[in-house]
Amino acid sequence: KTFGRPLIGHQVIRHKIAEMARHVLATHGLMATITRALDGGADMGRTSGQLALAKVQATKSLEFCAREASQVLGGKAYLRGGGPGGRIERCYREVRVFAIGGGSEEIMLELATRQAKL
Repeated sequence: KTFGRPLIGHQVIRHKIAEMARHVLATHGLMATITRALDGGADMGRTSGQLALAKVQATKSLEFCAREASQVLGGKAYLRGGGPGGRIERCYREVRVFAIGGGSEEIMLELATRQAKL
């Protein structure tokens, strides 16, 4: 509760949650499109650029959501341990590992532009 109201009672918090949902849904849609293409027999070489972009989209979305969730929870988001604050703290701490593992965002973007012949 803040100012006598639950967090969800504040418009700005609802907007933050909606933005996080938008990022997650966009990432999910991109992954579903790539999966359908691969299941339909698309050439892996042709979709590798899309996969690289999907990795960048996923890690940037995770970073955005972790940052926004930590803003919503305030100081509780920095407490290690159980509960929602602990999960957000861990996610926020590890998001850079996900972004770098398997190729940094810059390398993934370079791969995507080469595949698209930009």
